[in-house]
Amino acid sequence: MGDTYQILSVVSIIIQIVLFIAFIVLIFILSGYVKKLTGKTEELKTDLNNFKVRLEPLIDDTLELVKKLNNISGKVEENMDTVKKITDRVKDMTEDIYDFKNRLQRKIEPPINDTINFYNALIKGIRVFTERVKTPKQKSSSDNLLFDDKIDYDVEIKEEYNDINKELNEVRKKLEEMKRV
Repeated sequence: MGDTYQILSVVSIIIQIVLFIAFIVLIFILSGYVKKLTGKTEELKTDLNNFKVRLEPLIDDTLELVKKLNNISGKVEENMDTVKKITDRVKDMTEDIYDFKNRLQRKIEPPINDTINFYNALIKGIRVFTERVKTPKQKSSSDNLLFDDKIDYDVEIKEEYNDINKELNEVRKKLEEMKRV
């Protein structure tokens, strides 16, 4: 038993020495890996610093671009508001012009028609008078008539009235076109 114990003791010491050597080798290998890992970490740190150096101007430019875009969009909104105000004003002015045209037409049309009828009657009266003066007097039943049966006064008045209506309709169309714009 004594020999066995000694052998076991020697074997145990040898195993401990082998394990100690393996542990030392393992420590050296691990320290090599730690050194490589530290080197890779330093490279990564350097790459990150380089990336940061490149990224900072990009971020600054992006922020500047965002500021400019915000400024431009603000100006566009202001201009759109101005355009809207102008179109509203033009619309109001067009409606006012259209209303003015209608009021003017309602007020002017009857006196113009009366004046035209008066001038037509006056011209026709002068024409009848000059024809009477030029033609020798013949006694007939038509001498007592105020107006000559041969002249159709209503047709001439209607023709002139239709001409005036055509002109007023053209003016009305132009004003409606202006209102649409």
